[in-house]
This record gives sequence, C-alpha cells and structure tokens, in this order.
Amino acid sequence: MVQDSESKLMKIKNSPENRAKCHCKLCPSYPYKCGGEVLYCGKGPSKCDVDIEVCICDTCPIYFEYNLKGIYFCDKDMVGENKVFMRKKRSDEDDDRYQAVVDIKDESAVGESVVGSMGSLKKLPFSLDDLYFVPAQVMILPLNATDPVKTSIVLGKDAKKPLKLSSPIMISGLSFGAVSKSAKIVISKTASNLNVGFNSGEGGVLDEELESSKTMVVQYSTGRFGVEDEILKNAAAIEIRFGQGAYPGKGSYLPAEKMTEEVSSKRNLENGEPAYSPAHHPDILTPRDLKKKVSKLRRMSSGAPIGAKIGCGNVEDDVKVLVEAGVDFIALDGFGGGTGATDKYVRENVGIPIFSALPRAKQTLENLKPKRRVSLIGSGGLRSSADFAKCLALGADAVYIGTAALIAINCEQYRLCYTGNCPTGIATQNPKLEKQVDQEESVHKLINFIKLSSQEVANLTRITGKDNVSKLDKSDLVSVNRDLAVITGVKWINGELQS
Repeated sequence: MVQDSESKLMKIKNSPENRAKCHCKLCPSYPYKCGGEVLYCGKGPSKCDVDIEVCICDTCPIYFEYNLKGIYFCDKDMVGENKVFMRKKRSDEDDDRYQAVVDIKDESAVGESVVGSMGSLKKLPFSLDDLYFVPAQVMILPLNATDPVKTSIVLGKDAKKPLKLSSPIMISGLSFGAVSKSAKIVISKTASNLNVGFNSGEGGVLDEELESSKTMVVQYSTGRFGVEDEILKNAAAIEIRFGQGAYPGKGSYLPAEKMTEEVSSKRNLENGEPAYSPAHHPDILTPRDLKKKVSKLRRMSSGAPIGAKIGCGNVEDDVKVLVEAGVDFIALDGFGGGTGATDKYVRENVGIPIFSALPRAKQTLENLKPKRRVSLIGSGGLRSSADFAKCLALGADAVYIGTAALIAINCEQYRLCYTGNCPTGIATQNPKLEKQVDQEESVHKLINFIKLSSQEVANLTRITGKDNVSKLDKSDLVSVNRDLAVITGVKWINGELQS
C-alpha cells in the first residue's frame, strides 16, 4: 500500500474550516460508539477499535488539498523501533502475533535484525512456579524461626584461596557501558557491605570496584576487555565467559551510542567505537587449550577459584570438558536471562531454561566424581527468593541475579537498554539520565533486597526441616506438572518419581 507518513498527517492544520470539510463522520467505518470521540485525520488514531468497512478517505477534500496517499488514517499509529506507520493493535489481538507483524515491518524497512533488551518474555509450558517445596511436619520436623540456618557458601573449596561469601545470592556480570557507572558503583558497594559475590562483567573494572575486590569475580570474556594482568592477579575469582542465556553461541555487542570516552578507555577502544565480543575465545579452541588457560589464570591469581560461564545447551558435554579442565565453579545461564542488547530472533529461540539445565549439570558432576570439587551457579530470569531456593534444591550452590538487582536499584523494565536512553539511569551513559540513580538510596535498597531474599531462602530451608541452605536438594521439591517432574527429576504431585 502506498502510505503517507505520520509526520505528514500531523501537518494537517486542525482548524474549524478543515474539520468542517472532513468526511470522517460520513464513513461506514466511523466508530460512533467511542465515547463521543471526534475523529480527524490530522489528530491521530481512534482510541477505540475501528471496524474497517469501506474507507472514503480518498473522497475527502482534505485528502486532495494535502495530496495525501493511502487509507484508514483513523486506525494508523507509529509502531516498532523504526516508527512504521501502520494499523494499531486491536484490543482483542494477541500481543505476540501483532509484534510478529511489527517486527517484519521493522526488518523490511531497514534490512537489519530487530534488537531487544532484557530477557525473553516468551511463556514456556512450565517454569519454576510449577515446583513447590515439601514442608516438614511429623516424620521430619520444621525448624523454628529462632533455629539458626547457615546461608554462607564457599566457591572453590579446593582452591588455594577459596571465595567465602555470606549468601548464595550473587550479582551477575553487568558490564560498564551496558549499565551506568552509578549502577556499577551501587553494586560494588552493596557487595562489600554484605560480603556477597559480584561479577565485574565484560566491560572492564572500575577503580571504585577495586575497593570491593575481596568478593569480585573478574569476568574473562571473549572480547578480553579490561582484563589487565594486575586486575587478574588481585581477583577474588575469575570467570571465563563463554556465553550467556540471552544469546548463547553469539558474540555480544555494545552500540557506539553507549561508547563514551570512559567506557571506551576501560575497553581499550577508540572513543565512539562500537564494542564486539566474538562468539568464542580466539585462543581456546580445544579442551587442551582450555585446560592450559585455567592453569594459567590460576597461577596469575595465586590460586583464586577459576570458573566458567556458559549458556545452557549441551549441558553434559560442556560440563565434562570444564571439569576435565580443572575449573572450580560453573555458572549456567538459562533461557530468559537478561541482556542490554541482542537480536530478538536469537534471544527468543536459542538455549534452554535453568530449571532443565541445573539437574543435568548436577547429575553429570555426580557421575564424573571429579577430584576437585566443582560448584554450580544458576541464573537466567530469576526474580524471587523462591526462585533462588528452588535453584539451590535443583543442584546449584549459588545463584546469580542481574535484572532483579537492577530493579531493586531503580530499573522499571522500560526495555530500552540498547538505546542508551534508559529513563531510570540504569542502562545509560547520559549524565542527565544517570542522575536518576541516587547511589546512597540505591545501595540501601539493594542491601534490603539481598538481605531479605537471603532470609526468605533460609526460612524456606527451615520449612523443609534443614539447617543449611546448601542441604536443599530435589527431595525438598514436588512438581504439579508431570513433564517438569521428569525433566527435573523431582517427584510428581502423586509422590512418585516419573520416568
């Protein structure tokens, strides 16, 4: 269809003379039952659904005076990333189906993949919400609120310098550039205050973060941004990043719009140059290469725990290679994990969720019986203390939170991270927008969230009759979905294991 742009329509003068000429009220499509609404082609779309019958736009004097093209102006709106002028969504229309149409319009308009932020919103047939904790009652007694429950954990139990943390809740890698400096400082101060683990992300390490380095996991990414020898030498732990849940198997990208002078400097790039991380490490091409890299990083850090982060896919095979390489921990990031920016076609269609990956990883470790104890960290769309505790029961020793931490700080899920125009000051490098983050207040809020979540995980552990969050296992869960029971290896609601 030959169609005018919205900007041209908005140039139509909204005058009594023009409105008198308008033929809208003569049109069979006119929505008369829309609360007295008066339509006019220069005013914008109707606030109600328009039942398109026969359009008479091209009989209107305004149409000819302004040399307009196309029809159905009463039902048009600006949609999509490229502001395509097309029909607006109907009230009874499925969101996903309409979005698929919009995405095609966007892609055909510019010839580029549609980019999105945060994790996938795709609804899976089942989730962690379909798992419930089994309460202790008579045979096993629940613990009282005054009975202590151990929440502290250790990563790298066989490392020369094990990482001892107060909580199984850790803050995942959020790179400087993808998020603001203020957000990074809030996270590092919170981690220092609570003695919880936090990950540097792949964008380098801020000077302010070094002050909290006693619990900082330095991320060694495929792009090798900001991993100077001195930083690696002083890392509390090192995480070799192979992938993440939002786009496993695909390299990452930070647009030029977010590459300020400081961000570029931390990544050793030119100011304004976009940052690309390749899909795999250039010098880790075989299991033997990986084993050498783990040994090298262990020597450089004088015995700090060395781990790896992977997106969830061929879990058993990947875990086996990592164990043989001698890692101390494996972070599994499931489908639904967040990101600042990635192609939507990847985010929506690649990887598996954490609730399916964790039991497989745990079982693989039990089968391998590695000499060096390996910890598992679960992540990917986790939001609540119940999510965290369920992951522990499915085999994790700790969990990573990313988006949940940002929400506690100030994020409101506008899902505009990739634009650099985050109005909450989280995913932006714009100084004016970054002022929306009150660092002192945000530290207080994030401390509250992690402390409360840790307490709630402890309380759920008490309910099962156990005194240590690390003792949670699959016997503490039951599934109301039979397929999920098979996938996770927990009992179905009838009290029996399924196969």
